[in-house]
Amino acid sequence: MRLDETRRDYAFARGIIHLHSPYSHDACDGNPMPGGEPNLSCMADLRAGLCTTGMDFAFLTDHPAHAADQDFDNLSWIEAGDEPILAPSGRTTANVMACPDGHTTLVMPGIEDELMPVGLSNHAADDPAGRNILYNESTPDTVRAFTEQDAVVLVAHTEKRRVEDLAILSEAGLAGIEMFNLHAMVDPIKRERDLGLDPTAWLTDAAPFTNPDGIADPDLMFLAFYQEQTPSIATWDTLSATRTTVGVAGTDAHQNVMPLVMRDGERLDSYRRMMRWFSNWLLVDGTQPEDHRDALRNARVYTVFETLGTPTGFDVYVETNTATHEVGATVSGGTLQVTCPTLAPTSPTNMASPDITARILRDGAPWATGCGSHVLADAGIYRVVFDITPTHLEDFLGEDPAPFLHTYPWIYANPIRVVAQ
Repeated sequence: MRLDETRRDYAFARGIIHLHSPYSHDACDGNPMPGGEPNLSCMADLRAGLCTTGMDFAFLTDHPAHAADQDFDNLSWIEAGDEPILAPSGRTTANVMACPDGHTTLVMPGIEDELMPVGLSNHAADDPAGRNILYNESTPDTVRAFTEQDAVVLVAHTEKRRVEDLAILSEAGLAGIEMFNLHAMVDPIKRERDLGLDPTAWLTDAAPFTNPDGIADPDLMFLAFYQEQTPSIATWDTLSATRTTVGVAGTDAHQNVMPLVMRDGERLDSYRRMMRWFSNWLLVDGTQPEDHRDALRNARVYTVFETLGTPTGFDVYVETNTATHEVGATVSGGTLQVTCPTLAPTSPTNMASPDITARILRDGAPWATGCGSHVLADAGIYRVVFDITPTHLEDFLGEDPAPFLHTYPWIYANPIRVVAQ
């Protein structure tokens, strides 16, 4: 769905961060470039996923193999009916991708390896060999090189990174990190080693959704393994204490995990299904790539787990005597205003009212609860999380919905930093 909500001077743009096309060596069931040419069937699935889910933007994040070997113009995937966005030199820097229903999705190139620069306006080195070296590095100089090409530099898979190393990169201009990564949520090694979770228990929990004779909606299988990734959240809070650090959720879709066809006729790990599960909502003041980069760079971002429903009406901001400040801002006091969401009319529901609550954390610890006004008298990093108990989904969760009717984080607002006056 396209969002039609504004917040003061900004509009919401809803989209995907961390997305692999056939220019990633491990995409498309390990066959992204058959005969040296892009797997167009796989790319058609990616485009259809963005269109079907109504995404406003997508930050592509291809691996150096094969992205480093491509002319930069190719990384935006221009097709008939699309509108390329050009640099003054004539180079293609992004793509306004056309959907069959008239919707458009802004597609912006990027890379994912040790670092994840998104929204690049050009390759960061002139020749493929130099690019491959640079795109596989994680140093302060690499961060600066990507920033010179307009990228917002992020780190994927935060769960495996040392906060001390990230702090050094942050000083060089690292803009943010993934506070949630979908791949880590299902990979047994990452679950056990990096997240401290049971490596395979979710496979049993997923049975109502994967069973050919079951009745649970396959799109809700996400609830079988969705948990807060506490190590990454803790790293986010630590980095935010010293400078603005945007937190995002990485879809990390390759269409390469499990080609099992579900009861709805679609493979379990389809681009469309993974995009359906969650998205990042930016507060933008325009429609160009730089408007999206600016929102991301300045942490005007909410992460919404739309498996649990698409929200409407929520808001988080700070009022001072002189101005209104969005999430991501740094202020010297004021009043935090929190408005709880409701379900959008387009969300699946059995007409039951879900239980929706708000938690406010200061420096990663519980500080207050509830929507309304909260005076920010003390310095700290304040984050709002909207939680939901999805009783409205009970009819879609199979014969035994009880295991899935507990409280989940639904919406993460990026932090607001309060500094001493």
